[in-house]
Amino acid sequence: MITRKVFLAIGMLLGAAAVRADPSFAFVHHLAPLLHRGAIVVDVRPLRDCEKQTIAGAHCLPAVELLGPHGRLISFRYILWKLGTAGLSGSEEVVVVGDRPEIREFVGGVLYLAGQRKVDILSTPMTGRGAVAQSLLGSPGRVPGSTRDPFFQGRGRERLIVLRGELARALRGSDSPVLLDGRSVQEYWGVTIRARYGGHIPGARRLPASELRRDLKHGDSQVPPLAHPIAYANGPFSSIAYFTLLRAGAGIAARVYIGGWQAWAADGALPADSVTYPSPSADAATAAGTPLPPERHRRGDRESIDWRVLTLLVGIGGLLLGSAGWICCRRRHRRAH
Repeated sequence: MITRKVFLAIGMLLGAAAVRADPSFAFVHHLAPLLHRGAIVVDVRPLRDCEKQTIAGAHCLPAVELLGPHGRLISFRYILWKLGTAGLSGSEEVVVVGDRPEIREFVGGVLYLAGQRKVDILSTPMTGRGAVAQSLLGSPGRVPGSTRDPFFQGRGRERLIVLRGELARALRGSDSPVLLDGRSVQEYWGVTIRARYGGHIPGARRLPASELRRDLKHGDSQVPPLAHPIAYANGPFSSIAYFTLLRAGAGIAARVYIGGWQAWAADGALPADSVTYPSPSADAATAAGTPLPPERHRRGDRESIDWRVLTLLVGIGGLLLGSAGWICCRRRHRRAH
């Protein structure tokens, strides 16, 4: 399959020794054994759904609680506060459940990076088609409070996080890191633009998250481990979810550039490959923060102008007719006298 071929090619290029990821971060297919050994369920569905009905003893932690405006990741200091308000101390084994796979992967990745001792991610949805936990639903979930109870004391895994400046310096060095781009093929080549401009980080190899997720779902995860590649996607949400797919799903000891392509493209001084730009009008509108006025020769504008001209002509015509009628009346009145 495509992803296997990509991994094999990368493995041959690197010639690196096998590096497996941390076994305390993994996908699981069955929930019952984890519940039997006391794992805490973290339900990442919308709060209204978790609060209404979930697995007995589950803690509600919607993904939106970990994101700020415009999908940006909140600071890790605030994340630790959020995890404490959700009832986690960091010492537990947790199993992340939900309906959408990318949300499960994102929250699971945040928990792991924040220092949760063991994080399992259920590979199947809780409800709907293919659900494995629907029969266990029946209790309201634990809603996050306003204060930490308990204090989250997990030891963060900062070594797995790559900052933008750090990545830029590494690319300028003689031994460039292995980069894996989890966006779509269209975004990688700049056909689709969801940032300041399109393209990809120099040297990055494309391995779309959608293809990797599909292969893992079908059990096609026999890929050669890589020597600590750096994963990124479009933004923080998709980058962390992609990191989870690689590390917990494929067993690759990946690190993550959380900012993703959006943060990289925001700095115009950083290098990029396959660069493309939005159309001038769209680019100007984005820069200004407001839509541009319509072009003068659009059909809608011509129609607006035609209506205005017609209204003006009708008004002038009415004025002329009224004046002519008044003059005629004056003349008749004079003749009568």
